[in-house]
Amino acid sequence: MNWGEYKALCDRPDYWSAWMANQCIQLLQGSHLAGAQEASAVLHQDLCQPALARPVGHKGNADTWMYQVSLSAAQCEILLEAIGLAQAQGQRTIGTQTRGLGGFAEHCQELQRLRRVAGAADLNHV
Repeated sequence: MNWGEYKALCDRPDYWSAWMANQCIQLLQGSHLAGAQEASAVLHQDLCQPALARPVGHKGNADTWMYQVSLSAAQCEILLEAIGLAQAQGQRTIGTQTRGLGGFAEHCQELQRLRRVAGAADLNHV
């Protein structure tokens, strides 16, 4: 894979770094929201799939490897609620102790919009 293709895929809302997915798994596992454990399991399963092929010269460690995320729009809603609750309560994951959860909600909202658009397109083909 060349750098242009890699960057284009990495910019898509349905590709997340292993680090981001793992932080979201921690948030969901610590949540008592209905469906949180199922959403966590989906992210965990996504991380068990092969990572996006990295171009020659990629120097990032395994935390920077990119994975296609398969959360549904409804699961994104659960994750957004978990992120919002954590932010309201000042909770952080192990990996966000210094930086906080800034950008997490926005990233999840982008994926949710993608899922909703794809769902609407599927309905138009019926």
